[in-house]
Amino acid sequence: MDSKAQHREEEDWKEIIARILEKDRCTALILGYIDTGKTSFVKYAAKKIKEGGKRVSIIDCDVGQSSIGPPGCMGLLNNSGEEIYYFIGDIYPYDHVKMITGLMELRSRADSPYILIDTTGLIFWEGRRLKRAKITATEPDLILAFQRDRELGGILRDTSGYETITIPVVGIPFTSREKRRTIRKTLWKRYLASAQMRVYPLKEVTVRNTFLFSGEECEKDSVKGVENVLWCEQIPEGVFAVADRYGKDEEMVILKKGFERGLIVGFIKGTTCLGIGIIVSIDFERKELYVLTGVEGAFDFIEFGRLRITEDGEEMGRVYNLTY
Repeated sequence: MDSKAQHREEEDWKEIIARILEKDRCTALILGYIDTGKTSFVKYAAKKIKEGGKRVSIIDCDVGQSSIGPPGCMGLLNNSGEEIYYFIGDIYPYDHVKMITGLMELRSRADSPYILIDTTGLIFWEGRRLKRAKITATEPDLILAFQRDRELGGILRDTSGYETITIPVVGIPFTSREKRRTIRKTLWKRYLASAQMRVYPLKEVTVRNTFLFSGEECEKDSVKGVENVLWCEQIPEGVFAVADRYGKDEEMVILKKGFERGLIVGFIKGTTCLGIGIIVSIDFERKELYVLTGVEGAFDFIEFGRLRITEDGEEMGRVYNLTY
C-alpha cells in the first residue's frame, strides 16, 4: 500500500467499504481536488472488496495522472485483469463530451457488479459542469467526496438525490506541478519505449477527430493574402490551410508548418484505444503520415489529439483549431 493509503487507513475508510459491500452491486463515484487521496482510496477499496470475495472494476478518468493506461487516455481495469483504454488526446479534460462518452463506454465494459470511478481533480469553474455531467450520466449508487475544507460545496449542492459520504482530508501534501510533469514524462516514455517509425498512406487509413483531410483539396493560391501555402482544402466550415504562420477568422483556419511534430494520436479499433503514438511528420505531397508508435496489427482509425510531446516524453504544448 502506498504512503497516502497507509496514513488514511482509518475507520472511515473501513466503514465506507462496508457500506459498499452492503449493496448487491454498487457504482461509487469518487470526487475530490488534486492530492486528496482519491486514487489511494480506490486501490485500497478494490483490494478490500476482492478480499471480501467480490468482483470489482476500476475506471480511471484522470487523463493527466493516469494509473491505468497512458496519459491522455481514460482507463478501465477489470476484475479479470483486462485493461481497456479510451483515447482523449490531452492531459486536461477540455473536451467534456469525450470525457463523458469515454466514461460511459468504459462503464458498459466493466465485468463487475462493483465499479469504482476515480475522477480528475478539476472541480472549480468548468469542473463543476463536468462533475455534474458525470453524476447525471452514471447515476452512482454512492458518491464519495474527499475534501480538505468545503471546496466541493458547489458540486455537492447538486447531489441531494444521491447517497453521499464526505471524507475529510488531513495531512496529504500537494504534489508540485513540475513533479506531476516528471511523472507524466516517465509514463509517456514507458508507452513509447517499443515504438517504431511507421508510415500510413492516407488512402489506406482513416484519420478522425481533425479538420485536416476532412474536405476537398483546393488550389493553394485560393488562400488570399497568405504566402508559402503547403496545404489547402475546402471543408464545410471554410478553408483549412497549412502555411508559414498561424491564422484564423470566421471562414479560414491556418496552421503553421510543423504543427504536427510530436502530436499524440490514438489507434482506435471500435471504441477501444489499442495504444498511442506521436506524429513525426506529414508528407502533404505524398499524403503520408509518419508516426512513432508501438501499435501493431489492424485498427479502424488514427485519432488526433491536441497535445504535443517529444520522443523523450517532454510536453511541448497544444495545437488548437486542429481537432473538434
